Amino acid sequence: MSQQPLVSVVMPAYNAERYIAEAIRSVLAQSWANVEVVVVNDGSKDATANVAHSINDPRVHVIDKPNGGVSSARNQGIDAARGYAIAFLDADDAMEPRAIELKMEALARTGADWAFSDMWTCDAALRPVGEPERGSDTDHARIVLLGEGHAVPGAGSNLLARAHCFADGLRFDIALSNEADKDMVLGLASRFKGVRVPEPLFRYRVLGGSMSHNIALFERDHLLMLRKAKERGLLDDEGFARDVMARCFWAIGGSWWRNARRPLKALPWIARAAVTRPGLVINKLFGR
Repeated sequence: MSQQPLVSVVMPAYNAERYIAEAIRSVLAQSWANVEVVVVNDGSKDATANVAHSINDPRVHVIDKPNGGVSSARNQGIDAARGYAIAFLDADDAMEPRAIELKMEALARTGADWAFSDMWTCDAALRPVGEPERGSDTDHARIVLLGEGHAVPGAGSNLLARAHCFADGLRFDIALSNEADKDMVLGLASRFKGVRVPEPLFRYRVLGGSMSHNIALFERDHLLMLRKAKERGLLDDEGFARDVMARCFWAIGGSWWRNARRPLKALPWIARAAVTRPGLVINKLFGR
């Protein structure tokens, strides 16, 4: 196995003392032995750094930095990674034993530049709940932009990409909040070939309070993603662009209405969706 290229696994960590050892060990136990774990402790206030530093394995490298958010931590990990390929895993999730091997095999077999798999959604003890969440074999950017399910489920713990994908500055956008993972998928899909491994190769731990319901952030994220999609040439087709914009406006309006219970904030966005693509709003309202 000495011919295996090095794979760097970037692991951002913030107040993850309860879970990070399990996450790191899931990488060290990979069937693909030539790995390094780049743990980026993002200013944790608990014992996260101590736990990470205590793991006595030369493949584990810990970077301590002031708190700057998960995207800044991932980006610092990308900068420090030495591998031929770079994978990502959040500090409260875990890889299945053959995750890296099967993704690397998929890259070699298809000539793709980045890979991902299906995922297990798990409870706090990392026990799978229900059926695996499936990704998409094609049209990754289209699915993300239209909000039609998860093209790449749990992207922040799922992506593995050849390092050259990041060579000219592709990084997680620190201006984005919960949508930074989707934006990275768009960045990869707009320029590089992706491939799905059709089996669940990591476990996504669902923790209470782990997702923000800040609608103002949701609005800002979606509008920024829309602007970046235009800049990447993903909305050059006028009809598709109208579909994407209408769905974006509808999602923002619906979030203000349902989650924030602020109809006065919602109605302008719903109106914009109706003007942009009337049929979409009719279908949404009347289920046709």
